[in-house]
Amino acid sequence: MNKSHWYLEERIVRGVYAAQSKLPPERQLAEDFGVSRPSIRDALRVLTTRGLLEARQGDGYYVSDQLQQAFIGGWQSLLQTHDYLESDVLDFRRSLEGTLAALAAQRRTETDLERIEYWLRQIDVAVQKKSVKLQSQADVNFHQAIAEASHNVLFSQLSASLLRILHQHTQKNLANMFSIDDEAKISLREQHRAIVAAIRAKDAVLAQQLAAKHIDYVESSLAHYRQEQQREQQAQQLAHKDIL
Repeated sequence: MNKSHWYLEERIVRGVYAAQSKLPPERQLAEDFGVSRPSIRDALRVLTTRGLLEARQGDGYYVSDQLQQAFIGGWQSLLQTHDYLESDVLDFRRSLEGTLAALAAQRRTETDLERIEYWLRQIDVAVQKKSVKLQSQADVNFHQAIAEASHNVLFSQLSASLLRILHQHTQKNLANMFSIDDEAKISLREQHRAIVAAIRAKDAVLAQQLAAKHIDYVESSLAHYRQEQQREQQAQQLAHKDIL
């Protein structure tokens, strides 16, 4: 494995070049790695053969989603069609995000903290714009920034895969939760800020507890929403019966 190959592969594995993103041009890669362009071309060819990159004619090279697809499989469609799996997903998220928050508190750098706080601000921007789509994406990026602050490649890749599966699911969850009242928005923002404060203070125990409680809140809020939805459906059915 030559130097170019090693550098490029490491950046893909660590998520510096994210799945489905376009790589910088050969000249920039050569400058970044301090190698020749022929060396870069060889690395691109090898990683394309291995399936880590995709060559798109006339449009350069893109990072494939091979690493994530190994985990995703058929779960994405299953979660979209079977609501009962939601509780399993939340159980898994509770354990995973608690662990990631604790590791982030122990290992985060100032740059990691800046990235986490940036996405926290973007969530606030999305709330102000009343855009569930933007808020969902900012929320995904916020949690992934915490995962990457754990400085564990396997956890980071697992988190990216899970968040990708849940992206559409998350949009539905946020829309449902925020349709209840504004308290959900305020509470979620306070929970996010508390998690960031614990990570900033390098308090791993508190960060883990807060991340777990955050998922508890999401679960209870969704349960409350469904109860309200069921009551409304029952009321509509009774009203329809009276009309008939």
